[in-house]
Amino acid sequence: MANLFERAQAEHKYNQFVKGVQSVVGLVETLSGPGPFTIFVPTDEAFARLSGDQQANLLTDPGKLAKVMKYHVVPGLYTADDMLDRIFLKTLEGPRLRVWADIYEVPLGDVEVDTHEDALNYIARDTVTTAVRESIKINGGHVLQADVRADNGIIHVIDKVLIPPFTLP
Repeated sequence: MANLFERAQAEHKYNQFVKGVQSVVGLVETLSGPGPFTIFVPTDEAFARLSGDQQANLLTDPGKLAKVMKYHVVPGLYTADDMLDRIFLKTLEGPRLRVWADIYEVPLGDVEVDTHEDALNYIARDTVTTAVRESIKINGGHVLQADVRADNGIIHVIDKVLIPPFTLP
């Protein structure tokens, strides 16, 4: 397996995040170190949704870029199941991320299931648990892909760039 940075880099879907991490002094080394860390990796589409002013503000101010990148990193290992028991996660930058899972926002559907001896287990494990995991939000951004394992931690792919309070307009 690879470390967190190598794993994010290998996907080729998170180029903006990888470039941001490379721009922050010492962050590649941190994410390549022993950890464990949990990182929330925004998609390239999430970066594209930032306004032009926000993007320019980040690129011209290395201090703000460092704050934003470190705000995506949480010391410790938190799987999707672990996050269901959390309200806040303290980031490497310092401020906390808000964790929210709302099962009522995810439709379970009306799929008929053959009722064999394992039917209850199927419903409990595959339908409900998956729906709950898919309903996890971090500061309002949805977790698109959870529990991507690496040697020194875990990655959760999200659809929003996380901005620490008072960093960008």
